[in-house]
Amino acid sequence: MYNAAEKYLREHLQKHFDPKKLPPIAAWEKKLAENLEAKDSLYREYYTFKDETAKVEKIQRSVKEILHSESPTPQRAIQKTRGVEL
Repeated sequence: MYNAAEKYLREHLQKHFDPKKLPPIAAWEKKLAENLEAKDSLYREYYTFKDETAKVEKIQRSVKEILHSESPTPQRAIQKTRGVEL
């Protein structure tokens, strides 16, 4: 049955078959592979930057905490100057 169907389809549909009208599946698969590789590369770069940014933000918070704890508040400065003036 299979051989008969294949023979029939080859004989009758071969004249309607045009390889130029077929979608370029091989080109699509190649482009897909390229895009997936580019996506993976961009994700690796993204996660690298994300980690670096997290480290920089942690350092920035630490510096702000240190500066905030070392700088006198306005009330402390006033109290110190009043203490000196008396």
